[in-house]
Amino acid sequence: MKQILVIIAVVALVGCGKKTTPAEPETNAEPKVAAEKQEPPKVETQKQVPPKVEANKPEPPKTEPKTEAKIPANAFVNTLGMPFVAVKGTEVSFCIWETRVKDYAAYAAANAGVDESWKNFGRGFKQEDTHPVVNVSWEDAQAFCEWLTKKELAEGKIKAGQKYRLPTDAEWSVAVGLGQEKGNTPREKSQGIKDVYPWGKEWPPAVEAGNYNKSLKVDNFEYTSPVGSFSANKDGLHDMGGNVWEWCEDKYSPISTPRVLRGASWEDRRPDRLLSSDRGGGTPGYRILYFGFRCVLVGGSGG
Repeated sequence: MKQILVIIAVVALVGCGKKTTPAEPETNAEPKVAAEKQEPPKVETQKQVPPKVEANKPEPPKTEPKTEAKIPANAFVNTLGMPFVAVKGTEVSFCIWETRVKDYAAYAAANAGVDESWKNFGRGFKQEDTHPVVNVSWEDAQAFCEWLTKKELAEGKIKAGQKYRLPTDAEWSVAVGLGQEKGNTPREKSQGIKDVYPWGKEWPPAVEAGNYNKSLKVDNFEYTSPVGSFSANKDGLHDMGGNVWEWCEDKYSPISTPRVLRGASWEDRRPDRLLSSDRGGGTPGYRILYFGFRCVLVGGSGG
């Protein structure tokens, strides 16, 4: 009788064990199904997402500053709301920030046939009106400056002899705070002054030094940031480092086609590329997500 009871108990236990086995693959299947349904997050650059902050770096502030509050009292503000200030050591006035989406939109609206690459970003890249325009070529920037000059001459905002253009490589160097550079061409001068960055001489950059690659953990922006989001330099200019590469007038070298680009962008992280003395080069018709431009006004402030 005892043997019969033992056999019955063993059979019962084995039966119980078999009931749990089919449930295991069903449980394991749930995460797989969820993963298949998961959609990639939508990136909105106007919303700051704090990165993982190292212990020795405070978390960047989460609020976006109002750029209007940063316009110097002595600035000349043109018809598009672009503020310009004189920069000692040059004969031009620099726009205190990069040309914005809304500035370029006004130009595009007034001129038929403007290439629309500036509207198409891809990769979830979204911009607000106060972000720097990107996906614009050197040729696009030239056309914008020419249009703005004609517009404001006709409206009496600027005077005869004044005009808008891109800064020269030499003017840009003065504006970023570089001293005397060795070399005769932008190519020869590139990276010639070591350990000097738009924010100072320390590496890595401090929190809020500018809009650079997220791996540096200095800001909360995935792509471009609103112009004026970071502190101005001694001349009152914002984003002389980071945010977008800025087209300049000059050729990279006298015998080359590419034009000079300065300042690095949200995409850059390497110490040599973030140097104030670093130069890039781009063919005049080239457009990409981290190329933009800044205007200067020749002939002083407007009327």
